[in-house]
Amino acid sequence: MSTKAFSKNYFSRHRLLLVGGFALIVTAGWVNLQTEKPLIHVTKQETALNVDQNLVLLMSGGHKRLITDLLWIQTLIESDLEHYTKRDLGNWLFHRFNTIASLDPQFYQNYLYGGLFLGIVKDDLEGADVIYEKGLAAFPDDFSLNYNAGFLRYFELGKMEEALVSLQKIRNHPRAPVFIHSIINKLLLATGTGLEEVFGLVLFNYNTSRDETLKKRLKRDLYAIRSQIDLECLNNQGASAACARKDLNGDPYVYRSGVWHSPKPFLPYRILKRSKKSQRLMEVDTMK
Repeated sequence: MSTKAFSKNYFSRHRLLLVGGFALIVTAGWVNLQTEKPLIHVTKQETALNVDQNLVLLMSGGHKRLITDLLWIQTLIESDLEHYTKRDLGNWLFHRFNTIASLDPQFYQNYLYGGLFLGIVKDDLEGADVIYEKGLAAFPDDFSLNYNAGFLRYFELGKMEEALVSLQKIRNHPRAPVFIHSIINKLLLATGTGLEEVFGLVLFNYNTSRDETLKKRLKRDLYAIRSQIDLECLNNQGASAACARKDLNGDPYVYRSGVWHSPKPFLPYRILKRSKKSQRLMEVDTMK
């Protein structure tokens, strides 16, 4: 049988099967076009590729700066905005910034922008803290690193001692905001300095400051500290003890219902516990 005859005989026998198959293909294509497909969302955290930094260092072969630049550019291109809610230093961006820090410890922008991006955008507070710590090891007196690290540790992480170290380094820096002295005084109190010593520090700041906004704030702090000291003495030891009987303005303390009170209300001089939401904002009251 010739090829032409075989082909004609084959198609005549399987015509129905071929037409049915073609119809199925057309139907499948139509259904595919008319059906809404489910969206599959894969996060950057799940797809990011991070090589162990020790292996990168081993394989750098004297080209650390080149690899650093390539990693930095790639990180800027790939960076995402999703929050990292775990506190396990597993964020892919943290590993990337950490690797860059190991390759080039003098790469300043990695610490500055890496710490800000991790702490503010990604909400990876622990990762930002580690990056700032490495940055301060390389640039111990840098204003921006000390400022950002200090406020991250103060407001977000509650690491008062570490925050105090960073903020004290820049308290007299030309770029330091006026309210930083008030926060440092509160940190001193929170880390164990007594109210009498804090009163002396605040009084020194008040007497030496030329900024009227700061002096107004410090005067309010002085009144609160002095009143706390005097009222604690009066309420614990009684009026017969050697306690001051007048407040900082010269007005007498008031004895009412068995308790001594100040003649005018004041906020206790301490670091208040903050809610999760307020931890993300600068303390507005310190700016007034």
